[in-house]
Amino acid sequence: MPVCTFAAGTTSCCSDREVAWLWLWIIYRFLLCFKLIHRIVLLAGVTLLLSRKVWSILTVSFLTFAGVLFFLAKDRYLQHTDSSLDLVHTYLAAVYARDFRTAYPLLAVADRQIRDEARYVASQGQYEGFTLEVSIKLAGFMKVWLIDRQESGDSLVIKVGYRVPAPAELNDLLLHWDEDRLNALPTEKQKELLAELDSRNQSGKLLNIEGQETIDLIKEADAWKVFLDWAAGTRVLLQSKLADGNKLDIRFTTTEVIAKNDELFLVNLKIRNPGAHAVIFTVGHLFEPPEVAEDLQLVECGLLTPTTLDAKQEKEFAMAYQLNSAAGLSHREIKLTYEFKVK
Repeated sequence: MPVCTFAAGTTSCCSDREVAWLWLWIIYRFLLCFKLIHRIVLLAGVTLLLSRKVWSILTVSFLTFAGVLFFLAKDRYLQHTDSSLDLVHTYLAAVYARDFRTAYPLLAVADRQIRDEARYVASQGQYEGFTLEVSIKLAGFMKVWLIDRQESGDSLVIKVGYRVPAPAELNDLLLHWDEDRLNALPTEKQKELLAELDSRNQSGKLLNIEGQETIDLIKEADAWKVFLDWAAGTRVLLQSKLADGNKLDIRFTTTEVIAKNDELFLVNLKIRNPGAHAVIFTVGHLFEPPEVAEDLQLVECGLLTPTTLDAKQEKEFAMAYQLNSAAGLSHREIKLTYEFKVK
């Protein structure tokens, strides 16, 4: 499962800066009203002599009026904010749960024109069956809060913080997220497992991690949509190559990545040795077209040296790459093949 994301339903408050702007707006509006009243009084030829009692009444009236305006303005602001925050919340929850069928309709039209739903879902590793039910359950335990929002016309950048259950800490309980084994559990065992997750959450025994995420939104037909800007990226197709007779189970978390110019992109894969004896293997990179090798920088790789897997052992590995801007402009699609060689 991915590390970051959230579930829908958490509300958020205005930031201190936004509250300050609201107060300044209220004071400005009040002064305009007071100036208008003063002009009316002068036009009527009345001398405005204010006693302490009158000043007290005006002060109380001002504070009451300002307070009412503040809460009305704040509620109106939060209604506007919550629509965008709820969208981000729902989207990130779906991605965390690997429920990409739910995530896809939340994307901007410009992104959906680049990748259709079937390809997107297939390439991202959609969970199915009881495994999906478990991941959605965990997504319901997440918390998300607003850190900052920058709106400009029909575009919006939202920065959120989040607290989310750490999936790796549940490996023993969830059979190491083996989808086949989880989906094959009897109904009663499934109910017990979900009840255990509820119990751990209520008792505070779920280990959580915290982080931040920044999401771009654009407005379409008076509704916000998540904008990933896939058109500006290069499609990276991932695959493995293993010599005949070698026994390794290799699974990519996603088989397709959109790489942005000069930005890191991650590749995660699980490798399992189903045999009865330990296996030592190495991994090489094959590129198509070959010249891309000069433009793709390997930032981090857990498979640079010979790796040993004991019998029946499974490990997860992560790699980070960066595609320079020149390659991104000249290549809209590249293939990255991991060539496994067993010693």
